[in-house]
Amino acid sequence: MSDTPLLAVEDLHTHFRTPRGRLRAVDGVSFSLDRGQMLGIVGESGCGKSVLARTIMGLLPSNADVPPASRVLFDGRDLRRLSERALRHVRGRHIAMVFQDPMTSLNPVMTCGAQILEALTYHLRMSRRTARDRAVELFTAVGIPEPARRVDHYPHQLSGGMRQRVAIAIAISCEPALLIADEPTTALDVTVQAEILDLLKRQQRERHMALILITHDLGVVAGRTDEVAVMYAGRIVERAATTKLFAHTRMPYTEALLRSIPRLADPPHTPLQTIAGRPPELIDPPPGCRFAPRCRYAADDCRHVAPSLIGDGHAFACWHPLGAPS
Repeated sequence: MSDTPLLAVEDLHTHFRTPRGRLRAVDGVSFSLDRGQMLGIVGESGCGKSVLARTIMGLLPSNADVPPASRVLFDGRDLRRLSERALRHVRGRHIAMVFQDPMTSLNPVMTCGAQILEALTYHLRMSRRTARDRAVELFTAVGIPEPARRVDHYPHQLSGGMRQRVAIAIAISCEPALLIADEPTTALDVTVQAEILDLLKRQQRERHMALILITHDLGVVAGRTDEVAVMYAGRIVERAATTKLFAHTRMPYTEALLRSIPRLADPPHTPLQTIAGRPPELIDPPPGCRFAPRCRYAADDCRHVAPSLIGDGHAFACWHPLGAPS
């Protein structure tokens, strides 16, 4: 097996031109992902998680800029250097994505089966008869009841959980090497959320896919991912193996996220813990550590000099990490 990672993101910057100035949505992100590995990317809304995913996929609006020095290497090829035509053969076939809301990501005027057929006939050159049989198999694999009948249903005829299962079936239809799931349980109730997350984990394991799971909830990645990367204000501020990150949190922002998770053991009406303040303005971010204005451990050096992400097995960007000698 090759030692080259399946995905290597190197010094990625994604900026948006706005009337108020340049918004630094992703501001110097680097990470790698091996084949068959599952990575959780966690952070508050607006931290750059979804923009990072869309940059990897090459799905950015016209007002977005990615500097030439930023690289997204997939299986050794820099996706940033590919033409749009070449990218269309990568998306769906080698890298696939499950979006937040299946009602907007699925085509409302095409049957669910037809949307799988479209991917299979385009990427794998299957006949329509063979592709339809494959669609029924995929519906069965993702737990959709009466699959032979459901392939002829339109998205509005299915529940939210069933629509997300259809979206997952489409995403895995061409056996991609990498699947990106961008907050795939946002619009679903808690019971269905667990079913969809378990489905993704099962499909990832059975198909030996690499999977990036994007969420705002650390509880979602616990027990499901191999590694976790925590993002704040466009940057990765902590990354480690999942068990190590939960057992030995080093970054105060990660600690604050963990404190905000509701606990079943708490008595009724226990106030939920929140993170004081709000994320910085990414058009004109403050100097120093971007979490410093909200951090209870912040000192003067935190407010003036930005810490770098350091460490091999457990990387963090903090001048005064948790657990460090005082």
